[in-house]
Amino acid sequence: MDFYKYKCPVCDKQFMSGDDIVVCPECGAPHHRECFEQNGNCFYQDKHSEGFSFENGNTQSKAKDTADNNEAEGSEVICPMCKTVNSRETFYCSNCGYPLNEEDRQQSTGYQNGNFQGNNNPQPGAGQPFGGTGFGFGAASFDPMAGLNPEQEIGDNVTAGEVSKFVGKTTPYYLLIFNRIFKKQGSRFNFSAFLFSGAYFIYRKMLALGLVISFVIIGLSVVENFIRFMPEYQSLLSSLNEISRNSQGFYVSYTDYFSSGEIFFLLSPYIFSLLKGVVMVICGIAANKCYYNHCIKKINGIKRLEGVNVSEELEKSGGVNLPVAAGFAITIFSLYYLPYIISIFRF
Repeated sequence: MDFYKYKCPVCDKQFMSGDDIVVCPECGAPHHRECFEQNGNCFYQDKHSEGFSFENGNTQSKAKDTADNNEAEGSEVICPMCKTVNSRETFYCSNCGYPLNEEDRQQSTGYQNGNFQGNNNPQPGAGQPFGGTGFGFGAASFDPMAGLNPEQEIGDNVTAGEVSKFVGKTTPYYLLIFNRIFKKQGSRFNFSAFLFSGAYFIYRKMLALGLVISFVIIGLSVVENFIRFMPEYQSLLSSLNEISRNSQGFYVSYTDYFSSGEIFFLLSPYIFSLLKGVVMVICGIAANKCYYNHCIKKINGIKRLEGVNVSEELEKSGGVNLPVAAGFAITIFSLYYLPYIISIFRF
């Protein structure tokens, strides 16, 4: 019998994983060992003469209903797998990693037909760089909170559980980063922000910052490519190549052939390309700190709202915006190659 969905009849507390449980040999009623010894006998001792059976009695349905009501109405939710009490603000059980809402439960590949495929006794952070992942991949464990307590403060009046709700599926990675930032231990280079720059910030719902960075990169890229395809630039480049071929490997002073303005014009595409690279590197360095500040600001703003379900609003306002980010990335890609397209039709 699965006793963890019942309450001890003596202390009226939910049975938890690891509790020392004893069962009455007459009626089958579970008790905490300490409660049974303190009571001196079975809680239902007076009903034994009536043929009372715990499994078939009304106690079973009442206890289960009480547990379900506590789970639905309280600020805590009981993991259906290991019965650990978790904050309602978290997505996964802090003990075994089991999804605490139905949607995540259906999407998790590590739970087949309700059976947990990972370690039954996971330890936070074991074997994995971001706290581990214990289901579906044969890993040692899964710690969705990256070793942090959901109630642990990770920002100005913001807890790790609230950040988990706001960030969404990449919670383990960002909780580690945010905890480092909060403790002033530095951040980490974000390669996604480096490679995709403006699109990354839009993806993370930092629309204004993402648009500014995107327009800067688009502007630098367009100017760079237009210069490369200008007839004047192509003419200077041909002259430069001709001079290099005729030099036969000997040192050549290009100032003897070109003016300072022409030399700067020849170097200008590389200067714009370098500036674009600098912007991308800055994005990679600053992205995590920017996202941290964004999360803390938004979460505190939501908590100040009246008459809203904070947990639901955190999920709604947080997360990512893939369609907008993908559309914008395609636009950037198109604008980047616009000079090439124009040159094809020109010639």
